Amino acid sequence: LSLNDYGYTGAGIKVAVVDTGIDSTHTEFDGKTIYGYDFANSSSGYGADENGHGSHVASIIAGDRDGSGMRGVAYDATLYDYKVDNDGDIGLEALSTDSQIAAVFNRHVTDNINVSNNSWGGSTRVNAVTTSWVTTNYSATIAAAKAAQANGTLIVFAAGNNGAGYVGADQPSLSAALPYHDSDLAGAWLVVGAVDSNKKETNYTDRCGVAYDFCVVAPGGGDNQATDGILAAQANGTYVRLSGTSMAAPHVAGIAAALMEKFPSLTPAQIATRIKTTASYDGIS
Repeated sequence: LSLNDYGYTGAGIKVAVVDTGIDSTHTEFDGKTIYGYDFANSSSGYGADENGHGSHVASIIAGDRDGSGMRGVAYDATLYDYKVDNDGDIGLEALSTDSQIAAVFNRHVTDNINVSNNSWGGSTRVNAVTTSWVTTNYSATIAAAKAAQANGTLIVFAAGNNGAGYVGADQPSLSAALPYHDSDLAGAWLVVGAVDSNKKETNYTDRCGVAYDFCVVAPGGGDNQATDGILAAQANGTYVRLSGTSMAAPHVAGIAAALMEKFPSLTPAQIATRIKTTASYDGIS
């Protein structure tokens, strides 16, 4: 948190949280106007979160610095709730098809988003399918993601949580590591794995694998989330400890927002490079 201790807090930077929603009534978002779009046509609309996952992620990015609860990495960033869940379960109904995912990234252009946090993905490993298959089945997604990047968006993705005992856990998910199949996406894209409070890669985290050129790790909570999870907002107005690469990604998204405020002349790709080149291997195992 030394970056925002020196006055860089993400002020003026728009961060989209592609997730289950953001509970705008939680005290961690007091005084904030949360913008957004309800891609899932939920009954409550954006600014509400029936699941809690999105609120947890959003507060890691931009929870208030008010001396209570917790503190976001870029607590003055402007949040955009890109709600992709319509019923509070574990499924994200608005990310089921190529055209649906493309619609989300196209909205980044409409709203001039600076940082996109994506703490979602599937069980398909990035190297389990061919590039030809990906470019055929995700052509709209790839085009929309490129359009968002060209408009000034840095895309941050959670690597996935299939580490322990899962075949292929040395590779991130397909969604997270899409630039492996289209290198034009790689510059302004970061895949994020998880380390615990001792800076050790967790058992659950997917590794960087073939995405090593655009991959970092960040605090995601330990394997025992009850004792070493990341404490952040829960949608019911309380707080909860959770562990996952879903928690690691918003740490990086928050850092990116603070850096964008500090270095407004840098492109998203240059911000990503700054994060990668200043990351340390110290303690990682």
